[in-house]
Amino acid sequence: MLAVMIGRLLAAALFLGLAAHATPARAQATVRAEAVVELYTSQGCTQCPRANRLLGMFAREDGVLALTFAVPIWDYLGWRDTFAEEAFADRQRAYSRTLRVRGRYTPQLVINGGAAMSASYWDEARAELDQARRTPLSAAPTISITPLRYSRVRVAIGSGPRRPDADVWVVAYDRGPVTEYVTRGVNINRRIYHYNLVRSMDRVGRWDGEAVYFEHARCRPECAVLIQEQNGGRVIAAASASLR
Repeated sequence: MLAVMIGRLLAAALFLGLAAHATPARAQATVRAEAVVELYTSQGCTQCPRANRLLGMFAREDGVLALTFAVPIWDYLGWRDTFAEEAFADRQRAYSRTLRVRGRYTPQLVINGGAAMSASYWDEARAELDQARRTPLSAAPTISITPLRYSRVRVAIGSGPRRPDADVWVVAYDRGPVTEYVTRGVNINRRIYHYNLVRSMDRVGRWDGEAVYFEHARCRPECAVLIQEQNGGRVIAAASASLR
């Protein structure tokens, strides 16, 4: 009898421990995006500081999820971009293939995964974003982002029409402005400002119309979720939450 009681107590303790691990740390509002704007930029690009400011302006607009991806495309010119990741360059390459863009360049904007243009042309970028917002991203599926204990995050995606598998991306970014003082290269002696700077981007699973959830180890201080057609396709839905 004593052994049975001890066994039950240990099982209860284990259950409570697991529940505490999974319990959300606090409720968190998730903001659905009407449009997703991605900027591919470099600290070794003369036009990029101005494009960074444009992205910062877009980031302040309601319904717009604006993200800055630093790429190492110009590192060979004498200054290594301090925020660039090869994974971000791979994402830009995927867009080049899907959107039939000849080569890669900076500053480049990609809107909703379906249109690419130079961020040097403000009027064109403004018009393209306005057009995207007139036909906002699908209302389905719903997306919720919930912080868990130990810096983990839970992403829950609701159901929708059955469809081919789409990628689910979890994006950690810093609202900023994040700055870097450049001491070599084409922007020598210039302080570069970055807005909504992406720190990491991880594919956590797939969505095919069935409700699903994922847990992930990192998504701070701001967290975004993109549901996107595979291989650099169109963005289906997106949302973000501040987990500061």
